[in-house]
Amino acid sequence: MRISIVASFLILGVIALGLTTNNAYAELSKNNAFILEGAGFAITEESIKTTEIDFAMSTGNQIGSTISILIEDGFITLDDNDFFVFDLEASGLREGRYMRISGTAEDSFGGEISMRFFGRLIENSAEGSIYSFTGRLTHEDESHKIIYTTKLSKLTSISLSTPTPTEESSELVIHILRGSSTQGVASNYIEVGDLRSELIALGGAEAVLRLGYFFPDRISIEPGTSVTFVNDDSVSHRVVSGAGLGTHSRVSQGAFVLCETPQEELQEGVSHASTGCSFTIDGRIDTGTLQPGQSSRVSFDDAGFYRIIDPDYPWMNIVAYSFPDTGSQVIRSVVDEQAGN
Repeated sequence: MRISIVASFLILGVIALGLTTNNAYAELSKNNAFILEGAGFAITEESIKTTEIDFAMSTGNQIGSTISILIEDGFITLDDNDFFVFDLEASGLREGRYMRISGTAEDSFGGEISMRFFGRLIENSAEGSIYSFTGRLTHEDESHKIIYTTKLSKLTSISLSTPTPTEESSELVIHILRGSSTQGVASNYIEVGDLRSELIALGGAEAVLRLGYFFPDRISIEPGTSVTFVNDDSVSHRVVSGAGLGTHSRVSQGAFVLCETPQEELQEGVSHASTGCSFTIDGRIDTGTLQPGQSSRVSFDDAGFYRIIDPDYPWMNIVAYSFPDTGSQVIRSVVDEQAGN
């Protein structure tokens, strides 16, 4: 009973906080790509469990004040159990001031978790929008009240000029930053000279204050865009794409398991190839080993979401959406048409 009372006060507190932010403005906008990530608690009468979410989302058209949202990829955790996005629906209400998410996710053995979340915009900053979520999460017939604090981050849209037949294809440069091989260090470095100028040109003056291990580290590009990864660190790196958690907090606790080759045939009832794996390389992006000062050019040919890490230093991560310039069309329909050709 005490847990139930505590949960009620927590939820009421977050709702009250939301009601005091009438002047907040919504950052969620149509035809864009976002990452929703956060942590919180799943509460029953008998227990309190930790839970995290990390969803890659794309928005489509806006009809009235409602924005269509497609959740492409991601995961949700419940204590030590990991569930990957399977069938989730979402929408932004009142021009993004509220968000509704519902559906299911699966673990590597086919076990399901169902969820119904409702989010309220709390505050905006230069780095993203803060949402609080409440709702229900059900696993093995046990229903949990949930409360999350999350950040919605917009991926940087990289607009490159379309080459003429006599020109080389457009190219984007992504830097592996100095100090990236030591977790938590790279963000303390502020590069100088040409790189600093490039960071300011891409992200504004504030960009140098929020560096991660790559820059840029969250991008939205069109299929076929060439990307050059440059190793500015003092040790070698390898950049690969794949499926799995990648940014999960347990990576820092030494529990990371890399699978080089995806399983081709799954057992009945198993829906994910990455059984027992924290991250499974999919082969779409692989720079090979880059020594200090070396670079590698790769092409994001497939439409869709990319989760990219350095398998030797899995806290290093970059996420990318590759999809056509949709204009007024819903992103999913365009991607599906392309995949069917």
